Amino acid sequence: MINTQYDNTARFDGQRFRKLKVATWNVRGIVGKTEELQTELMKRKIDIAIITETKKKNKGSEDMGNYVMIYCGVPANQWASSGVTIVISKDWKHKIQDYTWISDRIIETRIKVLNRNFTIVGVYAPVEGKEQETEEFYRELQQSMDKISKKEKYNFSRGF
Repeated sequence: MINTQYDNTARFDGQRFRKLKVATWNVRGIVGKTEELQTELMKRKIDIAIITETKKKNKGSEDMGNYVMIYCGVPANQWASSGVTIVISKDWKHKIQDYTWISDRIIETRIKVLNRNFTIVGVYAPVEGKEQETEEFYRELQQSMDKISKKEKYNFSRGF
């Protein structure tokens, strides 16, 4: 007999744990959309989301209902056209080791799962045609990636 029941757990070194569900989403401006964002993340049972083109200014972290939002944008006195955020479910909040704001297009956070660190890098690449900005972005991204231990690297590239 085949068991068709969905099992939302996985095993790692013999230990059972819930799967981590990760997504990306370009929101084209987050101001006034946090409730909708939270609703969609909860509906899809997303644990961690990389949110791009937030157009949010400054950098920081704040509670967003059932999630914590770690964000980085342009300084308050600049026109906001970029911005990147990592949103983490409060179920995983206690797993956060640290986070780093690299630029208004690159942010990273480290989480610890089953005695192993994972670094999640959220990026929002510049549009084509802005060569100087693009070169700077990729230089910063490469420097950031070079600092991450090979044991912590994992590529999440699917969105919803």
